[in-house]
Amino acid sequence: MLPAQPSPLFQRVVHAYNQHLLRRAFHAVWWRGVDVFTAEPRRPLLIYANHPGWWDPLLAFFVVRRTGRDGYMMGEETTLRTFRFFRWMGGFSVNRADARDVARSIRYASERLAAPSTALWIFPQGEIVPPDKRPLTFLPGAAHILRRTTACIAVPTAIRYEFHDQPRPEAFLDFGPGELVYGAEVHDIAALTCHLQARLTERMDALRDAVWERRREGFSLALRGQPSISDRYAAVIARLTGRRAA
Repeated sequence: MLPAQPSPLFQRVVHAYNQHLLRRAFHAVWWRGVDVFTAEPRRPLLIYANHPGWWDPLLAFFVVRRTGRDGYMMGEETTLRTFRFFRWMGGFSVNRADARDVARSIRYASERLAAPSTALWIFPQGEIVPPDKRPLTFLPGAAHILRRTTACIAVPTAIRYEFHDQPRPEAFLDFGPGELVYGAEVHDIAALTCHLQARLTERMDALRDAVWERRREGFSLALRGQPSISDRYAAVIARLTGRRAA
């Protein structure tokens, strides 16, 4: 198991570069329910999210930097060995082929959640999965982590990427209501895993419907991307016609 080696200086530098990458990749990044990160500053957060794409960890890093939390993230050991700088960003590893290593990673994660400032991200599907595939299937790691904590707020988080009328996609993050979980009250790992699956499915369905119907109630703009060809064209037309660009 490879522990995190968070570097404040490195994280400040990477945060600036990460925002640059996100602006180039997306027309916009939207979020809803992000106040869960600041509502109870003396409670650690376990963010359990679906895993629809390569950008998910970088969006997670963006969120924790913007909200002032100490971010940690569980990732595959092969990934962290290849990209060692992820450990400086708060990443730590798990090797699912080794039961002892899994147990060490779960114990390490629960120890990080002893600090009230922590926001620990986990993608319990264990792999990249299309966001509309149902039913959701979780590995039991999230439930095992929660069982080992004293008290932790579990936050279901839906992530989605969607193309609309722009050449680049928009990214959406939808944070559901936090649920306070006391580790001493967790007796059935399978039941808790099913509960977490149901909560995240509900959040993912709500996000899908809002995005497809283009409803933005409750969403705020977290990051605006670089102007696209469509944006520049609209600006030129607006200057020529004297009309305000949409």
